[in-house]
Amino acid sequence: MKVYELRNVSYRYPTGEWALRNINMDIEKGETVAIVGPNGAGKTTLLKLMDALVLPSEGEILFEGKPITEETMTDPEFRRKVGFLFQNPDVMLFSATVLEDVAFGPVHLWGKEEGLKRAREELRKLGIERLAERHPYSLSGGEKKKASIACVTSMEPEVLLLDEPTRDLDLRNRNFVLDMIGKWKAEGRTVVVVTHDLRLIRLADRVYVLKGEVLFEGTPRELFSRPELIESANLDVPEIVKLFHMLGLRETPLSVEEAVEVLKGLLRQGEV
Repeated sequence: MKVYELRNVSYRYPTGEWALRNINMDIEKGETVAIVGPNGAGKTTLLKLMDALVLPSEGEILFEGKPITEETMTDPEFRRKVGFLFQNPDVMLFSATVLEDVAFGPVHLWGKEEGLKRAREELRKLGIERLAERHPYSLSGGEKKKASIACVTSMEPEVLLLDEPTRDLDLRNRNFVLDMIGKWKAEGRTVVVVTHDLRLIRLADRVYVLKGEVLFEGTPRELFSRPELIESANLDVPEIVKLFHMLGLRETPLSVEEAVEVLKGLLRQGEV
């Protein structure tokens, strides 16, 4: 089942500059899709279009087979199904306490008592119940990211749109976000993530390279097999990929562990 269908979608800023031109994209239910590209490529704008925060200047976006229109912007069912994690957590944290922020959506959907119950449960699931009564501005960067994730997941969305979820986080908090995305993937949720994080790209089923238009669509392995395309997307070519290319090896490993297994196999065959 297709969750999203984008047909010749273009978006023009109020200044008249085109952010996106003729985007065609299908996203299947349960897929994890990574969107990569240089700064200014239109990646965040694309997520906003998919979240019905803005509408296309040209073309059409279908969500579960139905066109996204102005009515979609305020449709409670769409807002429950689709969760948007903004790059900057401060955009999502505006109440006096973390609990109030996390409960904001659930209270509107299920009433105060049930909404607060769900919010507390979500904080517990994420291991941050201790933050419930804290003011959001007193939190560290990692704590803000976790609180903003709770704001999204407390609505139990089926689709998660994530804008640079690991940016500016230390290793432990990056690992936390990666684990969460792996969990959502295992649960069969649909995840669309804008990222420069190579480890996160490896989790994706498919990758799109964007630069105002779609330059590439394929698997992470297909992307990593083309270093020139990785560089055009403003990504670092993984060192292990550089090594395999320098050695003239055809394989494109997605991790060090995979590279070790490939090399062991070649050693057994006497090819290296």
